[in-house]
Amino acid sequence: MEPMSWPKRLPPLRKIVIADAGPLIAFARINQLGLLTQVFEGVLVTDEVFNECTMRTDFPETKVICEAFHNKQLQRCDTPTLHFELALCVDVGEASAIAVALELGYGVLMDDKAGRSMAKNLGIATIGTVGVLVLAKQKRLIPALKPLLEQLTQSGYFLGDSLINKALLLVGEG
Repeated sequence: MEPMSWPKRLPPLRKIVIADAGPLIAFARINQLGLLTQVFEGVLVTDEVFNECTMRTDFPETKVICEAFHNKQLQRCDTPTLHFELALCVDVGEASAIAVALELGYGVLMDDKAGRSMAKNLGIATIGTVGVLVLAKQKRLIPALKPLLEQLTQSGYFLGDSLINKALLLVGEG
């Protein structure tokens, strides 16, 4: 896989990422979970993140996420005990993803600001939902970025205007 081109200040991501709940829910809401396995060779999910994603059985994205596990698009992984110490600063899902990333040497797919900051401080490569969509557009896996960003915001997923504008400029849609 080519080194990640956005944002430039981060180390390159490896072929496998450890996902947090936020991006999984975001991709499920816009029916694009399969895009993750086109961008990455593997997407690992801790039990804590799985539980966070699936505890609300009345949410439509819960079914989509469960199907992605059933279809092996997402793989569950064990969490090292180190995550309990990390959970003092971030929620248990983020802490578990960061702990696995530290143990296995993979990057994290995470949108939470505090979690991303902790991961970066620990030397872990990070990418968020918008970053994955930018990579997908750069790899020509999606025809356009803007409609997917609009779907995300319409579904209630918060994306800042500056992030949206930066992403659209990066892919020539700004």
